[in-house]
Order: sequence, then structure tokens, then C-alpha cells
Amino acid sequence: MLAVSFVGVGVLLDGASGAGAFVEPGFTGFWGDYANCPALMINGACVHSVTTGGVVEIGHSVVPISVPGDTFDMGIGGFEGEPQALCTAAGFAECAVAPQHGIMNGPAQPVPGSLLGTIGNVKLGAVAAKLEWAAPVPSNTPFGAVTACGANLLTTFDLCKILGGLSGTAITLSVKIHLLNPFLGSSCYIGSAASPIVIPLTLGTTSPPPPNVPIKGKIGTAQPLLSSLLLLGMALVNNSFSVPGATGCGTTGGGLVNASIDQKLGLPSAAGHNTIVVDANGEEEEAAMILKHGWTGE
Repeated sequence: MLAVSFVGVGVLLDGASGAGAFVEPGFTGFWGDYANCPALMINGACVHSVTTGGVVEIGHSVVPISVPGDTFDMGIGGFEGEPQALCTAAGFAECAVAPQHGIMNGPAQPVPGSLLGTIGNVKLGAVAAKLEWAAPVPSNTPFGAVTACGANLLTTFDLCKILGGLSGTAITLSVKIHLLNPFLGSSCYIGSAASPIVIPLTLGTTSPPPPNVPIKGKIGTAQPLLSSLLLLGMALVNNSFSVPGATGCGTTGGGLVNASIDQKLGLPSAAGHNTIVVDANGEEEEAAMILKHGWTGE
């Protein structure tokens, strides 16, 4: 019952919660890892995961995930058939629940200088990027369905496929990429709430449109620790997603900067021309056990 964290397009995974003082836990298999567990998960479970590497290919660019430590956190409501009001109110028997400090957090992921290079007369050095949820999700609210074994093709979190390494969608991301550089301004994004980058990750085998060919993820190794369940050495993959063009870039003349970024990166990039491979470790624990052992989340 593991979640995984994800990095994309030379990105850092970062939530939109704005809680600057919060430091996302690492990956130890102990109770402190669940500090970002949603407060309403008393009758549910918590998941926490951390990236260890990977690579992203989008359009003309190939970016290794060179800085590990990006995280993905969420709660599971209605865990193991126990009803939970916030899930049924959202129309789900089980649901994924947003945590207090955001679903995604992590260190800045540098973009290689050759990725954007020079736009006009300005050399874009020290560009970094964040992968953010496309539309903000309030904490302690459902943001997607959890299924037992994959009946919902748009499921956010599929326990069966994560544990079994089965083909098909294990986790669906709906994200946007925030490009960070003073010249680009504060609102430079690839993707948006209205036009998200939807990435259905799998531990199994993909079925992409050409010219991409199928690639295979990796289930990882299950390891119990205390009462937690760890899944080590996972690889989640997808090479059938599309990526829209840049918007909101440049402190002046944004349209020209957007167009220049699109040209440099090969955006928009149709399905069959993009790939993501994310290596990660994940862990899951019942919220009741975390509370029993001194959980310090909010």
C-alpha cells in the first residue's frame, strides 16, 4: 500500500501549500516519516515516499533526476473497507486525501544550462523547476479515488497495481511545471489548472503511441519494518503523456519568451514523444498506529 513520489522535466516536486517552515521528512521506516499525514486519517492510512533518481525526456530535452529526495504524501480514507465521511461525501468508497503541507515537496531540481540556453540576449543560467499539483488541493480534502484493483482508469492511487507491479495506471498525476529564474518572472509555467500535464504512472509495461515503444517499470522489494510496510527500489514509468506549451514567462514581453521556451524545449509535445522514469522508495502505515507512537503531524 505504497505511494511513490515523482519528479518530472528536470523538476522538483513541491506542494502548493505555502508552509515555508515545514521540512518534509526523509525515508527511514519510522514514525517521523509520516509528519505530513492528514489530520483526518484516524480511521485510514498514511503513505510517504521519496525519489532516488530517474530521468525525464520531454520534447527536445533529456533531464536526469539528479537531486534525490522529492516526496509524495497522502492519506487514504475508507482504509480496508472502513467508511469515512469525507470519502463518501466526495462520492468515493475510498479516497486519497491531501495532507497539511502539500502533496509534493522536495529540494530544487536544477535544469541543465543547455536546456534553455539563451533567449534573446539573456542567458538563462541557474534555472530550476518545480512539479506542482495543477490545481491547489485544500488540506484534509479528497483529491482522487482509491481502488482495490484498477476498475477506474483515472484512479489517483491503485493499491493492487502498486503491490503487484501490474500494467495499467498505478498513480495518476495532474501537474504543472514551475520554471524558476529571475528573468522568467514568478508565473512561468508549463501546464496549468486548465491544461494540466496528466501522467498515468505504472509499475508495469506501457503502451505508448509511436514513435515511443513500450517500457517497463519495476515493482521493488517489500520489506516490513516495525508495523510499516516498505517498498524499496520501485521504478514508475510512462511514455504516453503530452505536454502543453509555456505560459506566463518573462517579466516583459511574455509572449516572445513563451515562444522561445517552446522552441528550445520542443513544446507543445505530443504523446509518444515524452518519457518519465522515476525511481523511488515508499512506505505505508495505519494512521491509528502512527497516533499510538507519537505522530507529530497536524
